[in-house]
Amino acid sequence: MWKRFLFLFLGVIAMVLLFNSVIMPWYVKHTDTVKVPNVVGMKFLDAKKKIEAAGLEVKQGDIRYDENKPIGEIIDQNPPSDQIVKYGRRIYLTVCGGEQLVEVPALHGRTLRDAKFTLEQRGLQIGESVRKSSNDVKEDCVISQIIQPGSKVKRSTKIDLIISDGTLKGDLVVPDLIGKKLEEAKKIISDKKLKLGKINYQINNDIAPGQVVDQYPKKDKSANENTAIDLFVSKKKKVDSEEKPAIDNTPTEKKEPETDKTDKEKTEKKNDGKKKESGDKEAVNPKSEPDTKKKDTEKKKAVEPKKEEKKTQEPKKKDEKKKDGTQ
Repeated sequence: MWKRFLFLFLGVIAMVLLFNSVIMPWYVKHTDTVKVPNVVGMKFLDAKKKIEAAGLEVKQGDIRYDENKPIGEIIDQNPPSDQIVKYGRRIYLTVCGGEQLVEVPALHGRTLRDAKFTLEQRGLQIGESVRKSSNDVKEDCVISQIIQPGSKVKRSTKIDLIISDGTLKGDLVVPDLIGKKLEEAKKIISDKKLKLGKINYQINNDIAPGQVVDQYPKKDKSANENTAIDLFVSKKKKVDSEEKPAIDNTPTEKKEPETDKTDKEKTEKKNDGKKKESGDKEAVNPKSEPDTKKKDTEKKKAVEPKKEEKKTQEPKKKDEKKKDGTQ
């Protein structure tokens, strides 16, 4: 049993030695190998000539977009340079496509908002827009575009559009009334042979009251003599009496303390007495003197009985004290 195992082990060793020392050297000697040249940074045609001259085959690989490198330049290669390969092996080259181009979408019939959203999704922008009357395309929708759909353009390219201004109504043009005073706007409407529509008031504290904030139809729209122009006019918010009291601009008299009033009255009486003495002629009511005399006599009568009562009360108190002493 062990003899069979020994013969098997010796056979494996002999086969390994035969492969390494005889078969591999023979295969290497009878097979040509090539060193891969470096073609990164070269133009595709120049790189192809160099690789084919070395006995290798060229195959174009991926296209990588890089705006900092020119179109057609070799960015990468596989296998890499200086590697030993068999004669006739394929070398895959990655070519620069320059800045990535974007396909322009078809915008005909889309609303202006939808067209803007579609362009921004592809990295494009809306350029200048020209309005034109159209009986086929709805108002504020795209009639046509300057760069045709399917064209390849760079990112951030602006696409100019022609926007529908609606059906042609007449030969008149709606004037720009925003920012005008209401009376001035009315005059312009009548001068343009247009009709004044509804006047809507909007609360706006930032704009002077009576100024046109918006209008419908918009400016530069086509119109006729029967077209009504609606105006939106600014007005200020009314202040509630509970929240903010009404401001009275009339000058108010300042309240003076009572002590100042009494002092003032005394000084006024003194001044009146001086005026009478100096001989200022003033109209005197003859009925007023007897009235004042009557009032003085009535006051004296009211005071005198009070004094008598006090006198009568005093002897009573004295008698009571005497009685208490005798008891």
